[in-house]
Amino acid sequence: MLYVCERHFQKISGRSLFTGLRSVTHFGRPAFKPFFDSLQDEHIHLPQVGVFSCGPPSLTNAVGEACSATNRFEGPAFVHHFENF
Repeated sequence: MLYVCERHFQKISGRSLFTGLRSVTHFGRPAFKPFFDSLQDEHIHLPQVGVFSCGPPSLTNAVGEACSATNRFEGPAFVHHFENF
């Protein structure tokens, strides 16, 4: 329901109902692996990329797994740092 309200408000006001910004609010957890893959392809010259996440264990585990799955022999290594609450 919040998604529907956000989309409607965005259409009539040109702003996010939640943030007041003109950018669109995306709901849910992002697809970390494709995002990290695109970063790795874009920044192939870097030795490593630090990734910090803060949240519940389910979130930090998902980010850590995506970092591990993204690490290849070529390109930057993703190093995950996290805090849980």
